[in-house]
Amino acid sequence: MRKGQSSSSAAAFIAILTVVIILYILFLPPDIREELLSDGRSAGGGTGTNINTEQSSILLRENIGRVSYLKDKEKYYDIPTVRIYSTTSGQVIKAVPLIYIKNSLFDKEQSTYTTTFEYDHRTTNNLIISFTVKDHYGPLIISLNGREIFKGYVEGNKFLQIANSDLYANNELKFSVPNPGVVFWKSNKYSIENIQMTADVTDYSGSSSLQRFTISESEKNNLESATLYFRPVCTQSQVGPLEIELNRRIIYNSIADCGTRSFASLNIENINAGSNELKFSAEKGSYLLDNLQVKLVLKKESYKVYYFDMSEKLFYKNPETARCGDYDNTCPPGCSELTDADCCFRRNGNWCAVPTRNPNDRCVYYVDPGDCDLCPTGYYDKYYNTPDTCENECGNNNDGVCPSSCPSPSKYYDADCCWEENQDYFFCKEVPITGLMDRCRASVSYSQCELCPSGYRDEDGSRPSSCNEISSTYKEFDESLDSNYDVRLTVRFIDDENRKKIDININGRKIAIDTRDIEFKKNIDEYVVPGSNSIELIPREDVNIAELKIELIKVR
Repeated sequence: MRKGQSSSSAAAFIAILTVVIILYILFLPPDIREELLSDGRSAGGGTGTNINTEQSSILLRENIGRVSYLKDKEKYYDIPTVRIYSTTSGQVIKAVPLIYIKNSLFDKEQSTYTTTFEYDHRTTNNLIISFTVKDHYGPLIISLNGREIFKGYVEGNKFLQIANSDLYANNELKFSVPNPGVVFWKSNKYSIENIQMTADVTDYSGSSSLQRFTISESEKNNLESATLYFRPVCTQSQVGPLEIELNRRIIYNSIADCGTRSFASLNIENINAGSNELKFSAEKGSYLLDNLQVKLVLKKESYKVYYFDMSEKLFYKNPETARCGDYDNTCPPGCSELTDADCCFRRNGNWCAVPTRNPNDRCVYYVDPGDCDLCPTGYYDKYYNTPDTCENECGNNNDGVCPSSCPSPSKYYDADCCWEENQDYFFCKEVPITGLMDRCRASVSYSQCELCPSGYRDEDGSRPSSCNEISSTYKEFDESLDSNYDVRLTVRFIDDENRKKIDININGRKIAIDTRDIEFKKNIDEYVVPGSNSIELIPREDVNIAELKIELIKVR
């Protein structure tokens, strides 16, 4: 073959192969064709997934688990009526119909008869051995456990009372006659019928009863106290002590007051989450225990609070919406240092919390010793420090002294006067917007927390418990999240079938969730604040949460 022909054939083969490959690619599914043509990469250079233009960082991620809901502060568990009793009756422990014993010079084989019997000290008392002698000659010897308890001549019926201290769990009773001795031609002998060992036997099979009650894990975790109530029906003179055990620990052991509703306190440390066992028992007499009830007193549900931080750089302040006179770290335009504390502090001035007689005296930059009285509540700077020249005057809240110069009532003008009246009172360093009367308070409700911008404090520096659940730094108008960012809340549940109802408390503001979906998402830009943020889960029914997540997302 010529060289030109060979080249033409190869070119034709390559052309045909190229057409076949192109047709093959054209008939492939689009996603496979795209992956093949891009060499396993997406058009944007990724790994085949869409590029997410959002850049996010995790502020909070928690695996939560079960969050339980407690509807009531008190729970009652009814327990069925219990009957416990023990009966005592005379019973035959051992019986021997007939024995014959004989002892002579040439016949000693039948000189003794031995029998054994068991004795239960818990259930048995007052043992008596009785028998009838039909024929006899000579003395009779009776031994119990190797110790002689009788020796003498017996005719007719005989009864022997045996002390409990002489008895063991297993006992040996022996009848014997002695050797006739010098009267060798005689035989000592006894024919004894109807030997019986009788005693008072108590049947304790009905003397105890077991009952159970079950509590949930959330009830166990919030237990404040627990009490068992019962009413014993009995005859006082015929019963012994009633014993009650909780999970094998004695909680009551006394002769109950028959006919009177009684109670026993339960140690909450001994109560289990889940099943709990109550055992009732009595050694003597009969008890009918009705109106049985376990009462649980639960503490107010305390739900766990989670925290996340946000940088102040992510927020901006809009002075146009700030109000003159508010304690908000902002000096609004057109507002002077004589009408707004923040404007005064911006120039390192000293502020008087109440208006003075001369408006020019409300914000001063130096306080002469003679000028301290111009402000009845005391001058202070942005750190709430009193000027050195007014250290011993009314309004110095850090010197531990309630000056006599304070106006009456002095508790509204000086923190030390407030705490002198009661160290548990709460004091506000500023004057609340509602006036002096709210500056020193015996208690602070949830709705009153925001009256004091710096926060109410007692003498130990503690906030009211009602104010620990909210963020006092939240400002509705003057601070906003940068529009370049979103803060997203994600709550992921464990299933997408059951209904989930739960409130999310973010810095004191609630988001209500009622969904069957497995995931709930919401932007919470308007709920967050600079610095520390709190988030609390408050269920409206028991709910299982797989994950709680807060993300900061850059959207521009």
